[in-house]
Amino acid sequence: MSVEKPPHVHPTRMRHIPSEEIPAGRAWRRRTPVPAALPAEGADELLGIEVDFLDKGHGRSRLYGFHYLRWMTPLVTAYAETGDQRYADAWDRLFRQWYASRDLVEGDWPGLDVVWYSLGVYARAMYVTHALAVLGEAVSEECRLEMMKTVLGGARWAAEEHDEFRHGNWQFATVCELLHTARIFADFPESAQWASVALARIGEHLDNDVRADGGHHERSPGYHNMCLEALERAAAVEPSLAGHPRYLAMREWLAALTTSGGWVPHLQDSGIVWSPDVGLSSVNLEASGYAVFRRESFHTVINYGPYVGHELEPHSHHAALDFVISGYGRPLAWEAGGPPSYDDPGYHSWYQATRAHNTVVVPGLEYVEDRRAACDLYTLDDDISVFAGHHYGYPQRHDRKIVFVHDGPYWIVVDRIDTDAVWQLHGLAPWVEHNGGYLGANLFVLPLVPPDEVVLGNGPARIPDPVTRTAPFGEIHSLGLRRRDGRFTVGLFPFLDEPPTIPDGWMVHADRR
Repeated sequence: MSVEKPPHVHPTRMRHIPSEEIPAGRAWRRRTPVPAALPAEGADELLGIEVDFLDKGHGRSRLYGFHYLRWMTPLVTAYAETGDQRYADAWDRLFRQWYASRDLVEGDWPGLDVVWYSLGVYARAMYVTHALAVLGEAVSEECRLEMMKTVLGGARWAAEEHDEFRHGNWQFATVCELLHTARIFADFPESAQWASVALARIGEHLDNDVRADGGHHERSPGYHNMCLEALERAAAVEPSLAGHPRYLAMREWLAALTTSGGWVPHLQDSGIVWSPDVGLSSVNLEASGYAVFRRESFHTVINYGPYVGHELEPHSHHAALDFVISGYGRPLAWEAGGPPSYDDPGYHSWYQATRAHNTVVVPGLEYVEDRRAACDLYTLDDDISVFAGHHYGYPQRHDRKIVFVHDGPYWIVVDRIDTDAVWQLHGLAPWVEHNGGYLGANLFVLPLVPPDEVVLGNGPARIPDPVTRTAPFGEIHSLGLRRRDGRFTVGLFPFLDEPPTIPDGWMVHADRR
């Protein structure tokens, strides 16, 4: 794991803003972009609740997220929609309780303060600034003052913390919000200095943390989208950023990975991202290591990128040459994706593990981080699209070719690795034997040569629902085809209602280049 510069620990004076330094006027009333997806649902459950802000029962990682205070935002939305004073009063009471206890909170990540760390400062600045704009005088003068001190104290901390560039979503998102804060509260004495720091770091991230194809350094659509949304907030107060070519490329990158159903697959440690833009053609995102085939409703993403380190825990998964396929507006070949929480007991053993991906698994061997994955061929012809690549995640080199046959359509997956191995695929329904192959949800899997053994399993994963644009956790089902010679040629045939008729000679395209 490659670890960047560790977080600073600053003296308390850097965190707090004395009351007399808060500018006069109604800065909290200024219009700001609304953070994405802040529903009112759940607001009534927050009325009258008692909260122990020091409780470690939230979990090792979730304790940090709890102190982002996003869980309180339904009160703000509900007040905006109804004008009901009860919601403002509940916010006032809970926020003041949090403010009084914030410096007493202790976490279990060594050296990482729960409240005073980058993502906490970034998230609270978004939510509290929005609450200031919406609630105004509906909350007490004391509450408004403490909210202002939270935002401005966080900005002071962020400007000191991020005095030099380091890779990753933490700094990128934080300095974007630092710029937003500096511009919104421009009458604060330190705002110009904050803006200078933020603009310098944002420029460095656009140059060095966004890849040439527009993908964020960590290759995770969820964290890419978080950085993009933070950049959009910064661009709302600094229009010069909106025309930056890397900003535009970030939007195009997300569109390239968006399926016809409107979602971006949960690659690496990502949740499902719902994107307003859908790409129009196949593309090889070489800098990020994602090859995309697109035709009508069918969308294929093949991962051949590197394992990427992080300040705390890497978001890369232990798999290469794995793929996901969607069609008919639903997943066909799926994977585990990111966990519901980094405290989840299956985080390493399932979500990040090789076995939760559509690739070849070597039983008994650990997958190495330095996998040296590469694309050897990416071609788009009128009748087929072809990807070929290799990696060294195991001692033996694994070669894979994926041919997408447009007239059908169907896929041919050819794998070679010189050891006993399991070819693995995950679908949305249990697999059953059918005509020499295996039938799942809208996908028929047909090996050219029968396996020596069939291994079945299951595990949790988010399942996107295009109708509701949600992705609740469900179950995916594993089909493992084991061969002692490590040689596989497998056809994947999608269907809607009835199992498909397999064309004679379906495998003839396997040797096409």
